[in-house]
Amino acid sequence: MAPAGPPQKRTRPLPRASPRIGPLVLAAALGVALVFVAVAWKSSKPVRPIALPPAPAVETRYTPGFYRALLMRDAAHYDTSVPDVTVPLQHIVELDRARPLRPGEELITPHLSIGAYVRKVAAENGSGQGFAGLHLVVAIANRSSTPLAYRVETAVDSERCSAKGSIAHNAVALSVGERAERTECLWGGEVALTVQRIEVIELSPLSYYYVSRLEPSQIGLDARPADGHLPPKDAVCTELPRQEILTAGATWPDVIDFYARHNCSEYTFYQGYRLRTAPGPLPAHE
Repeated sequence: MAPAGPPQKRTRPLPRASPRIGPLVLAAALGVALVFVAVAWKSSKPVRPIALPPAPAVETRYTPGFYRALLMRDAAHYDTSVPDVTVPLQHIVELDRARPLRPGEELITPHLSIGAYVRKVAAENGSGQGFAGLHLVVAIANRSSTPLAYRVETAVDSERCSAKGSIAHNAVALSVGERAERTECLWGGEVALTVQRIEVIELSPLSYYYVSRLEPSQIGLDARPADGHLPPKDAVCTELPRQEILTAGATWPDVIDFYARHNCSEYTFYQGYRLRTAPGPLPAHE
């Protein structure tokens, strides 16, 4: 009989998996997958912008900040410096009684030289049509060292001077050395010309551009010699409160003083404003 070999090591059979484990594992795997899908879907949605606090309200034109910013913008636009707009402006009456001025004569004041002469000019009539005619012309030049708002009031013989053409000129202000020529009437022989009043207001360079945009007839200037007014830059402000200016007891210096400090596209003259003799708050308003 063959000898017996070493004892065989018996192994236990592995336990059978419970039939319930498979579905549980599958469910768990599906759950994890769904979580990943949800996260991925959520992250793929566009990100909502962060709600920012509302912007502060824009300063109105009657606040010092807006006014100062406007001065700086306009100074850059006109290529000049920002003036001290709080200081009083010098208003000077240089002639307050009538004086005849014949062709070929010249009237000299501390700020202006005013001459009269007769020459043929290319002018426009009231309909804007051009023509050439012999006119009595007055030339006004700034002989001072500062820009000026000027008012040279003249009168002519109405019987001999019933019509005229107009030529382009600055009828409100003159820069240093600037010369304006304006027509007084068509020349028909001897015409009596009288200078009735001369007054000026000294301006800063920025104020010169400001007041040059005023419409002469709306600030109390005689429309006859002021025809043809043309600002050196930008258009005339046509929305000036003419009736309020003329009926409020305001004078030419009052209106010039206001608009020398205020852009006429942004600010409007109001009743009660007068030529300042001391510094005051700006912008000025009722």
